[in-house]
Amino acid sequence: MPGKRSLFTRVLFWALAVMVASELGLRLFGYGNYVIYRPDQRLLWVPSPGHNLTIVNHKPITISPDGFRYREKLGPKKAGQVRIFAFGDSSTMGWGVDNDSNYSADLERLLNSRCSNHAFQVVSAGVNAYPNSIVIERTQKVIEDGFQPDLVIVAYSFNTNLEGFADLQGSARQKLLRQVKLKALVRKSAIYDFLIEGVFRELVYYRVRHLLVAGSLDTTNANEVLDLAKFQSRLSDTLQLCQSRNTQMVLLVLASEGQKAELHPFQKAMIEFAQAHKLPVVDMVESWKSKDHASLFMDHAHPSSEGHELIAEQLFSTIRGVDSYCSSSAPQGQGE
Repeated sequence: MPGKRSLFTRVLFWALAVMVASELGLRLFGYGNYVIYRPDQRLLWVPSPGHNLTIVNHKPITISPDGFRYREKLGPKKAGQVRIFAFGDSSTMGWGVDNDSNYSADLERLLNSRCSNHAFQVVSAGVNAYPNSIVIERTQKVIEDGFQPDLVIVAYSFNTNLEGFADLQGSARQKLLRQVKLKALVRKSAIYDFLIEGVFRELVYYRVRHLLVAGSLDTTNANEVLDLAKFQSRLSDTLQLCQSRNTQMVLLVLASEGQKAELHPFQKAMIEFAQAHKLPVVDMVESWKSKDHASLFMDHAHPSSEGHELIAEQLFSTIRGVDSYCSSSAPQGQGE
């Protein structure tokens, strides 16, 4: 018996030693430094402030004290300043690209370099895994919280399988919040990041995601139950809130890799809503239908840095004519 206890102690010691060595070694390669999401009663999960790395490509990602992907805390707007927010999921947050290569950062540079009559802030308020229902909820919250947006970009989210999360009540909602809190704890581990967010995601998750989360891989062939009336009602409520605060609303229909024509019902609903209410809409499905998607995406839905640049250019072309925001300081023809 003493010999067995001694063997068990040695095995336990070496197992712990390997785990500690692995944890420390993996941290040298950026694991254990991903964005942490804290529970939020209204939005369910929001990113915690900090300087982190993206899960894919390990690029710098800064979450401001306000919880946005932006380098600085937002104060009251200055005279002549125009503040724009972009709302969406991980594609808007900037999956796998650095702080300067998501479409919000690209758009801010374009506006400030080509428009002489205003100083622009473009803030990415996209959050990983947000469905459209929570994208819209966050849009409303930012307006209500006094961040003073002059213009909001509401982007289509590919996480349509999660639309029901926004309507969870009671014990079901509290259960999800507890799960968010638990994941925030384990995500601080480099071993967890490497195995679950890395190996598992690459070898298993992306291969079976169409079975686990219907609609996320193939935007046009989703089989989840969709409540289009509720989706349009949420858009309508947001538009009314924007109008009451003198905030311009722009809709952005993002495309998935290989999507050339057929639209997801929510994408179609966004375009129809924009047309019905005479809102600016940027349709990347239409814009990219004749382009080679290979260089525009890093996976099934997330744009590459080149893709983000093109999205920003399309947004710039639309926004520059809204409320005389942009008085061009560039030579005629530049930036068209």
